[in-house]
Amino acid sequence: MGQFKHSITIKCPIDKAFDYVSDWQNLKSFLSNLIDINPVSYVQSGPGAAFDATFKLGGANILTTLEVYEFVRDKRMILRSRQGLKIIGGWDFRKTADGTSIAFSLQFELPAGFVRNVGDKARIEKDFDDAAAQSLQLLKWILESSTLQDSIG
Repeated sequence: MGQFKHSITIKCPIDKAFDYVSDWQNLKSFLSNLIDINPVSYVQSGPGAAFDATFKLGGANILTTLEVYEFVRDKRMILRSRQGLKIIGGWDFRKTADGTSIAFSLQFELPAGFVRNVGDKARIEKDFDDAAAQSLQLLKWILESSTLQDSIG
């Protein structure tokens, strides 16, 4: 099983950061390996929300169904898969003097037959890890740009 954790501090109020991340419609804007996501449950936010998501991984598109596993307002949102790519992970939020610290962690298991050799496995895990780090940088850019606009306008 692969796993990683990345964190970043964003100059943005914690409630605004949490609201942005926890809105499924925003996930494609900062998760660079997320190709598509659509709700499959009546509830579309918080506990009970579920989504079909397609991830680009190792040159292939992998469909998985995600559900909100843990949801604590302005603190934590964890997703886990019900089918498809086996994952559990999400975001932890902490208020700081400079704004909000966001930690993203993920544990995943590559599908059987997806990896042909050790080199493939290492490359795919690195791609997944790099995409996670990039997602936090994109999130920082989006939220800090938005916060700046709010203070100007």
